[in-house]
Amino acid sequence: MIPSLAVVRVGGRRGAVRLWLPLFLLWPLLLPLAVAGLFVARVYGVATAGALRAAWRSASGLRGLHVEVDGPGAAFLVRFI
Repeated sequence: MIPSLAVVRVGGRRGAVRLWLPLFLLWPLLLPLAVAGLFVARVYGVATAGALRAAWRSASGLRGLHVEVDGPGAAFLVRFI
C-alpha cells in the first residue's frame, strides 16, 4: 500500500515545527507524470508492465520510511505513514 501521509518535523534551538502532509492528495497529481514516464519507457524499449510494477513497488516501499537528521543547530525528521 502506498503511503497516504507524511509527517515532517523541522526543529532548531527555538523549537520545532511539525507538518502533516496528506500525500493522498498528491498521488492524483502525479498521474500525468506517470503516463509520460510510461511513454518514455516504451520508447526506450522497457516493458510497460515491468515499469508499472517497479513504480508501484517503489511507492509502496516508502510506507514506514523514517528519515531523521540531527545536527548541533537543527533537526529534521520525515516519516511516511
